[in-house]
This record gives sequence, C-alpha cells and structure tokens, in this order.
Amino acid sequence: MAPAARNGRPMGPYMLQNLVDDLPLDTPERHDVTITCLESWGQNLYVGTSAHEILHLVSIPSTPNPASPPKPVYILASRLQPQASSTSGSPYIKQISVLPTVSKALVLSSTGLLTFYTLPEFSPAFGGTKLKDVSYIGGMDLDEQERDGVPDEGFTDGKPKLVMVHAKTKIRMIRVGEEARLVKDIPLPNSLESVRRGSIACVATNQNYALLDVENIQRIPLFPIATTSESEPTVAGESSATASGLPEAPAAGSSPAPSTSLLHPPRSSSLTTGRERRNSSATVARESATATSHSRSVSAGNIVRSPSLAERGGRGGIPRPTSRLSHLSTTPESGTPTSTSPTSPTVSPAASQRPAVGGGRRSPASPAPGSRVSSPAPPPPPKSPAPAPHRPLRPNVASPSPNEFLLTTGTRPEDPGVGMFVNLDGDVTRGTMQFEKYPDQLMVQGSWVIAVIPGKGLEMQRWDLGDEGVLDEADRKGSIPLEGDIQVKEVIALEGTFVADAGQTLQLVRVALKSNQADVGESPQDKRRNEEERGIAQRISRVESKVVVFSGRKVWTLLPCPLAIQLDSRLLNFSDENFDGIVARVRRVLHVLEEVQSIEPSTETQFHEVSFVRQKCGLLVLGELLRITQKQTTDIAADEIMKVEVALVESALDPRFIVALFGDAFEEDVVESDRGVWVYGGIKEVFTSLKSSKQVGNIFTRDVLLLLKRYLASWRSKKGFGSVADEKDVFLTVDAALLRALLMLDSPQFLVDRGKTVVQEGNVRTELYALIDAGVENLESAVHVLETFGRLYVLSILYSKAKMYRNVLVTWRRILDGEDTMGEFDQGEERVKNYLLRLKEPELVEEFGCWLAARNAQLGIQVFAAEEAKVKFEPSKVLEMFREHAPDAVRPYVEYLVVKKKNSAYTNELIFLYLDDLITALSEPQASETLQTSYESYRALESPKPTYHEFVVDNSPQEASALWWHNRMRLLELLGEESGYDVTKVFNIVEKYRDVLVPEMVILHGRSSDHASALKLLTHNLKDFDTAINYCLHGGLSISQTRTIITERKEQCELFTILLNEFLKLEDVSERIGQTSNLLNKFGGWLDVTHVLSVIPDSWSIEILKGFLISALRQLVREKAEVRVERALGRSKNLRVEAKFVEACDEMGPVVDVGN
Repeated sequence: MAPAARNGRPMGPYMLQNLVDDLPLDTPERHDVTITCLESWGQNLYVGTSAHEILHLVSIPSTPNPASPPKPVYILASRLQPQASSTSGSPYIKQISVLPTVSKALVLSSTGLLTFYTLPEFSPAFGGTKLKDVSYIGGMDLDEQERDGVPDEGFTDGKPKLVMVHAKTKIRMIRVGEEARLVKDIPLPNSLESVRRGSIACVATNQNYALLDVENIQRIPLFPIATTSESEPTVAGESSATASGLPEAPAAGSSPAPSTSLLHPPRSSSLTTGRERRNSSATVARESATATSHSRSVSAGNIVRSPSLAERGGRGGIPRPTSRLSHLSTTPESGTPTSTSPTSPTVSPAASQRPAVGGGRRSPASPAPGSRVSSPAPPPPPKSPAPAPHRPLRPNVASPSPNEFLLTTGTRPEDPGVGMFVNLDGDVTRGTMQFEKYPDQLMVQGSWVIAVIPGKGLEMQRWDLGDEGVLDEADRKGSIPLEGDIQVKEVIALEGTFVADAGQTLQLVRVALKSNQADVGESPQDKRRNEEERGIAQRISRVESKVVVFSGRKVWTLLPCPLAIQLDSRLLNFSDENFDGIVARVRRVLHVLEEVQSIEPSTETQFHEVSFVRQKCGLLVLGELLRITQKQTTDIAADEIMKVEVALVESALDPRFIVALFGDAFEEDVVESDRGVWVYGGIKEVFTSLKSSKQVGNIFTRDVLLLLKRYLASWRSKKGFGSVADEKDVFLTVDAALLRALLMLDSPQFLVDRGKTVVQEGNVRTELYALIDAGVENLESAVHVLETFGRLYVLSILYSKAKMYRNVLVTWRRILDGEDTMGEFDQGEERVKNYLLRLKEPELVEEFGCWLAARNAQLGIQVFAAEEAKVKFEPSKVLEMFREHAPDAVRPYVEYLVVKKKNSAYTNELIFLYLDDLITALSEPQASETLQTSYESYRALESPKPTYHEFVVDNSPQEASALWWHNRMRLLELLGEESGYDVTKVFNIVEKYRDVLVPEMVILHGRSSDHASALKLLTHNLKDFDTAINYCLHGGLSISQTRTIITERKEQCELFTILLNEFLKLEDVSERIGQTSNLLNKFGGWLDVTHVLSVIPDSWSIEILKGFLISALRQLVREKAEVRVERALGRSKNLRVEAKFVEACDEMGPVVDVGN
C-alpha cells in the first residue's frame, strides 16, 4: 500500500508523505507488530502498538544533503509496556491522549484499563492510579483548545484539563492537573465517543447520538446511527431514557412525568425547559422509523428540567464527588485502584483488534476555526451474538464549527453513508453530505471533511459550500486511494513537512534563454545562489499539518496539497502533438487560470504558488498561440487573450522569458548579465519544452504580436519602481523587444491582417513614435533594429531624443535621397529647414544648410536669412558658401538681400546676375524674337492704350521655360530704383542689345541724364506716349512705377519741350497731329507759347491749336490777375503795419531826451 502518486491525474486537496520509516515495532516474541494509535507533540512521537507497548521517539535534525529534502529522523527514547487488566487475547494500546499544559498523558489499553503518566519521562502519575472498564477518553473542550492554541514544547501552565472518560455505564468527568479529581459521573451506558464544545457535548452510544449538557446533566436525543428497518437488540439498561438516569423530553403530545423534586435551573437557550427542538423532516422520518427498535421517542418533545444533582444523588443518581481518584479502593489482587461503584464486566480484548482513534484539534493549515473531530473507539462487544447479518455501524462525531456537530448515519457498512450537521440545539443546520460507503472515521480540517472509506482509502469533501455549482468537482471533492486497515489521527502538533515536489517546482534555478548559449557550468556565484534558493524553497514549501494516517507499520502525514502542485497537476505539459486541438487546450489552461486569479495571496508561500501557476498558465497559452494561425485565432475570444496577458503581467515572470520564445530575432534583444536569469524550476521545464518545440517561434500571428506588445508596454510602465530584479537588463530587453514588435506590426508582412485581430488594436505607428520619443535604454540596439527594418525616420526621432543632431540630419538626408520608402517624412525639406533654424551649432547649420539650398534654394536661403535662426551668418559668408556648394541659390539669396532686406549693397551684383541670365537667354533667337514681337504688338495698338509695362505684365508667358522673362521684369524694377549701381557698366552691356532691350535703354538713358535719347526711344521705338509724358513729369528712373523725382518746373518744361519736338517728328501724320494736340491741350502750361508757335508747322490749321491757345491766353489773364491781387494785398499789409506803429507810439507817449 502506498500513497497515490501523481500519475497524470489531478491532485486532490490533500496528499500523503512518509512521516517515519523503519519503526522498531517488533518484539522478541512478535514480528508482526503494527501501529494501533499514536500521538505527537513537538519533537516527541508516541506510538502505541499491537504488542501493548508505547514507543517514545524523539526527532533530531537530519544530516544536510543538498540532493534530498530535509526530513526529521526519529530515534527511540524509551519503550514502555503499560499494565493491562487482562492478558488474555492480544491486548494492544487503544488510545494515547497527551495533555501538554499539565505534562500528563493518558493511555487506554484495549482491555479497558486507563493509566496516567507524567511527561516527558512517561513515568506513572498520581501514585499509579488506574481506571477500569474504560472504552474511550476524550471530550476536551474544543473551544478552549482553539482559544489557547497549541502550547510550545516544555510549556506548562498547571491549569487542569477536564476529560470525559467513557466507562461501561457512565461518563466520568475527571479534571487532570497536579492531581486527578473526579468532578462528576454522568450515567450513560455504552457510550463510545464524544466531542465537547464548552458545556455541550455530542455523545455517541452504540446505537444513537445525543447532545449532553455536562453541567446541568440534560440530554437531547438526536437520531440513530443505523437507520435499518430491522429491529436491533438493545443492551440491558439502554432500552429506555430512564435507564441512563438522565431526564429526556417526552413524546410529542404527552405531559412530562410529575416530579416532587426541585427542578434544576435552566443553563442556556440551547437546553432550556419548554423549548421546542427543530429537526428536518428527513431527520424526523428516520427517528420515527427507528423509535420502536430503540424503545424511545426521538421525533419531538419539550425538554424536561432535570432534578438537582443532590436530589438525584439521594435516589441513586449521580453522587456528588468529594474525593480524589487516589482515594478510591484498590483490589487486593492487583493493587489497582478501582471505582467505588459496582465493577462492571471488563471489555473482552478480542472485541475488536482495530482501535478507533479520537481527537478533535484544528490543523494550523486549516484556516477555518472550530474544525474539530473525535474518532470513535471500537464499540464493546455484545454479550450475545447479534442477530443482524452485518456488523453494527460505528458512530462518527466531529465539530466543523463552534456551533455545529457533524454526525454520520447509514444502513449497512457497505452502503452509502450520510453526514448530518446539527447545532447546539440539536437542529439540522445545512444539507447532508454523501459518502460512497459508510465511513469508518470522520475528521474535519478547515473547510474539508476527511473520511476513511473502507476498501477505498481517504475521501475529502468541502462542507462549507452553499452552492455546489460554483466550484469544479476537483475543488469540492478529493480522494487518496489506500488499501488495508486505515486510521487517521489529529495529533497535538507536528513539525512542518517539506514537500519535495513543491520545493523543486518553486525553487529558483538559472535558465539559458538563448538557443546558442553555451553551458559554462556552475560558477561559485551560482553555487552560492543555488544554496540560497534551496533554503528559500524549503521554507516556502514547508506545509503544516497535525493529521497523520497510519496502517500496519506505515505512518504518513496527511498534508494539505500545496496549491502549486494541486493546480499544476491540472495543467498538461506542452507538446508538439496536436491531439485535442489548440483552442481546447487553451481553454483548459484558462479554466485553471480563472481559479488562481480569484486567490489573494496572504503569505509568502501563497504568493509564490499563485505566481508560479500564473506564469505556467501564461506560458502554456502563449506556447499554443505561438503556433496558431490567424484563422484559428478567431476561435479564441478577446477576453481569453486578455486573461493570459493579465496573468503574465501579474505573475511577475521575467519578461526576457517571453521575449526569448518569439524566435531568433527577438533573442538578439535579450540582455543577460553574468548573474544569469533565474526562474521557478517548474517554469524552467515549460520554457525548455517550448524552446525545443519546432512549432514555436517560427511564425506568429498579428494577435500574438499585439499581445506581446501590450505585455511589454505594461512592463515598461514599471520602469523606475526599483522593485524589479536585474532592472537594467530587464528594461534593456523590454525596450528593444517592444521596438521590434511595433516595427513588425507596422511592416507590410503583418499590416495585411490589420483590422482582422480578435483584440481591437490602436494606432501602432503612433505608439512606435511615442516609444522612441520617450527614450529607449539601449541606443545601439535600437539603431540596429531600426536599420534592419529600414525605418530611417523613426531612427531620426531616436537620434533627436538622444540629442545626436548630426545623426538626425544625416538620417534625414538619407530619407530625402530615397533610402526610406515608408513615406513617413512628410514635407521633409521644410522640416529640415525648421530643424536647422533651431540648431545652435554653426558647423551643422553651414553643412546641411548648403545641402538644403542645393536641393531647394528658397528653403536653404531661409536657413541663413530667417530672423528666428539661432545661428547668424554674414551675407558675404553665405554667398561664399553658396557659390561653393549651392550655386543655384546665389541669385535667390541676393534677391532676398536686395528685395526683402533692402540691402542696396548687393543691388549691383543682383543686376549683373539678372543681366547674365538675360544675355544667356538672348543668345537664343527665340528670346529676341519674343521681345521684338512684343514691341511690334504694342506699337500696333491704337490710342488710347496701356503703357508698355502694363502691356508686358498682362501678356507675360506663364511657362516655366520663360523664367528669363520674369527675371527681366525684376531687372527692370532694379534698374528703375534709386539704388546706386554701376550705370556705365550696365549701359555698356545693354547697349549691345539696344534693339531688343528698349525699356532697359530708356531707364539707363534717364539714369545718365540723356533725356532726349530716352524720350526718343519711348516715342519712336516703343510708341509708349503715356510713359513718355510720365517721364517728363516725374523723371526717367523707371518706366514701371511713378515716383516724383523732379521737383523743379523748369526741368519739366525742358523735358516737355523735348517731347514736343519728338512728337513733331513722328512719321505717321495723324499720329503726329493727335499726340501733339493731346500734349498741347493737357500739358500746354509747361510749354512756352512762343516756342510752340515757332515749331508748329505753318500748315497746321488754327483749329488744331485752338485748345492750346485758349488755355495759354487764359493762363496769361490768370497770371495778370494774380499779379494785380498780389499788389493789392501788399498795400493792405503795409497799411496794417503803419497803423500798428502809430498805436504803439501813442501807448508809449512822448519821450524827452535830455541828453547826457
């Protein structure tokens, strides 16, 4: 027989582990000795054997062995053979009860002899006091035990303990301390076991259960142990309630028997007079069905107040004890102290070779209070063979909570059993529990009921669940198959037990993350770390339990199965075999994950267990997702993927493990120091199997990449918290892997599945920019990844964040030169310009400003010319740089200086630049023809017509090839401005093209004061008469704008005189007469009448000059009138001055000058 192994089936709530091996049980006479009972407290183990011996063993620390878990070693301290009341048959030790706080032990022999011993030497106590005809010892107050807890070894407070000793016809209440004193006797024949809460005890006889008030001596009958339809013979004295000497409730509808004695006062609400007990209908039916066989009513009734102890003592009831047990009489034959009451027949040692072990203490590993149990002792054999064809059922009593008892009932041992909960009032409190077969023993540990099922082993059930549908079967039930005769016992205390499987699972071990990582062996540093982790693993995998299981010669500790092992057993290992479908396996793991997500760790052990299960669940599901197709992903719900992500984050698994599973490319991002990466041993197994799989890490879907992205982003938010081990290496890996994941998601390979993912995604490119803008830990790695993906614009953001300005500009130059095809660098040249404007490094501005000017002259010029530029250059320096690196930007820059900045110092240079362009253009016949055509077209226009400047502006060609034309227009503007340029040099150049550059010659003649030549060109070559008139009025600096630069009328008159002469030279007679007449009529005032009359041909009629003559005569009359008015005003002003002089003299009066 061996405990159940983890052979592929899920582990239950409990597991067995060997407590002690090779106990020295055999004696020289017997070699088949087995364990019949045991007790443990601290380092002491007391074993009762079938050879009627007690072995006292003491545990000592085992020799440290790194290869095996620590396990206590028990050595034999003493061997004792207590007395037996009879040596016939095969007596054995039936029960050992240790009272640590008073340093006493009670030993019950199968012969019914109870002896007392002193601890720790196990010497006889109380002068060798003994009690005979005892069937069971127990009934210690569970409330007091829970309140006081387990005492430390060697601790004694001297406070006596009240023990219920079950004799043949009564229960003896004995207070054990420095002495053993009988408190009272409670008449109750054939009682087999009891469990007590305060003053209320639940007592089982060989036929039924009852609640007993040990203080007020009152009883509430409950239900029978066996609910068969056959009538069971009863033991004499148990056929009626009165046989016990205890008051019992009468049958329903009857009146209580009259009594002349004083009524005992009521003790509490649970056992008060006149209180109606509530039972379930099922209980009432069972009690009614067995009322005849038990010769009493158990169906209803009001509890009768019992007589006082004094009155009952006078009638042969319970005597009031006033003496110690040591004062009891001693039989002359053996010298054994006996009770003063009549001696009952001793229990036959052959009645039962299988002892029942009692107890009722709560395991420290069981959190729920009030978990207590008392195991039954074998019932005394009947005096005559039982007529029934089956052995009687043994009672089981336990206390799951401070206000409840759990009892079992059934029909036959091989039939199913039923567990019923009753409160201190005897009412059924909750639903029943079902057992596969009637249990031999029952025990409550925390939330679990542990039953010994004959022929099956141990069966565990949760007793505290209201709705069974809430938990899975594995969370509500469990079993451990065992063969043979099994007994369980809750001892006082056991040392914590190290669970090797849990230790191996939770111990941190070093793992090689990369596939090509060489095994360098265990370094001294690793050796020290392994020792430390082994110690931690042994501490957190230590399980506390006070329950032992023994059978034959074997002893096990019944341990609460560690959560890590229990849940891990439900998780299948990763396999390449697709035997039941990826989605099915994913959901199976997620089911386990849901269970652990509801657990809030409250201890260090729970924290590690929950973390391990979360990590393993996350890895297993991730392994499945890493080999799934995008089509299969749609079968998985979004919340399922999010659960995996949350589990991975909350489990605190080193993210480098997750990254390493995504293939060789991501392995490059893993940063690992000489200290290595450490993880739970159970996680190492999963990781190794995933890494060795050919299906993991080769290809993955967009959903899996998104999961990795969210997971790494969550980890990245922990940066700076200081609670992350190997923080530097971890976040170097996280940054590089997150960058790679975002780049892959934004690559053409994975963009095809955008919008088809199970979990809704955001803007990946925005997240990519935000990551780079926030800064990454490993710049060199990030640069390598970005270069690999060809994401130069993102690389430039990285350089900008690192303040590597030259690299930013070099990268942008590469983008604009066509190396990046992603199209992210919108308005790239404009952004380069703005970036250069903000730079404060002259070398970079000069280099890349000239490069930009060579590409885009206008933007390049702004780099050096903008007012907001941080770096300023002298125009001469800029021109020098442009001439060397960006010749096409020279003229635009000079234009900027002259036109926008009004820097006349560069007007001369700009004019010559324009002239160079114009002369170059005129070398082509097409340009000359264009100019000649424009002149001819203009001359062909009839008056009135626009000026030539207006004409060419309106008819300028818009083609890009006509740039020379527009440059010529700018040249005309420059020539006509007031800026000082070398007129002579320009004139010498233009004069060579005087036939086609007529407007230029007009301006240059005007700047040279050769007005006659200018007016001649305007009148005859261009026939721009309006411009000629403007020339006379304002001067000849420009033909495109009107500025008054002539302020003397005399000069204007001279120019008009010249213009009149040129008009008179026009070849076309009508044109000559028309323009001359128009000039004389509008501007005759600037002409001398005499000169006009002298130059006008005599052949012209007076009608032509009529307007001019009338205007001239009017002017003469006007001038004469104006002279006359001026004279009159002068005389008037003289009179006013003389009048003021006379007034002043009058005011001053005469002055007498008497001389010196």
